[in-house]
Amino acid sequence: MLMLDARTLAAQLRQPHGEAALAVGESMNRSNGALNQAANALLAVAAGEQVLEIGPGNAAFAPLLLQAIGSRYVGVELSSAMVDAGNQHLAASGLAGRAALREGDAHALPLADASVDAALAVNTLYFWPDLAPVLDELARVLHRGGRLCLAFGDAGFMRSLPFAADFELHELDAVELALRVSGFTVTAWRSHRECTAGNDGQQREKHFHLLLARRR
Repeated sequence: MLMLDARTLAAQLRQPHGEAALAVGESMNRSNGALNQAANALLAVAAGEQVLEIGPGNAAFAPLLLQAIGSRYVGVELSSAMVDAGNQHLAASGLAGRAALREGDAHALPLADASVDAALAVNTLYFWPDLAPVLDELARVLHRGGRLCLAFGDAGFMRSLPFAADFELHELDAVELALRVSGFTVTAWRSHRECTAGNDGQQREKHFHLLLARRR
């Protein structure tokens, strides 16, 4: 990861590909581990629920989401390399019957209307220049009362990252407003701070927001 320049790293984080894909996936797992655990806890998947994750990489954290009895999981991921690696990981974890990754785009989710109970997206908002189309899609696939957890870097913190220069940085209040416009009610907010190595290997004080919303 340290060998990648900022622009190349940004492109890999959006869609891991080529020879670096697997290493990028593992780096994201290390960098995002604590944030994923916080997001999973806030989403609180219940027994029998169908869970959707947007941009799960190699699905390293899917087992955490599937601790509830009878819960099921689908991850929608841009990277074909991550889809392959993720499905292998799920099979090795004994979850192939309850979980799968599909190649796809959050702007056109390959899921039926009102087919999801809970949805999660960790560190993916930076790749959505306009929040509305993706949030509208999430509202479509979630049934009324379904939950959505968004975890994303504070815009001020993100501006300190060289590789995030071309990311779309969304202020907290703008994300809250976009959720309301797309048919969600924000029910909880958490601030998440940690000091760990980022995707570029540098130690930093990190600041993230977690929002939980319900489909109206």
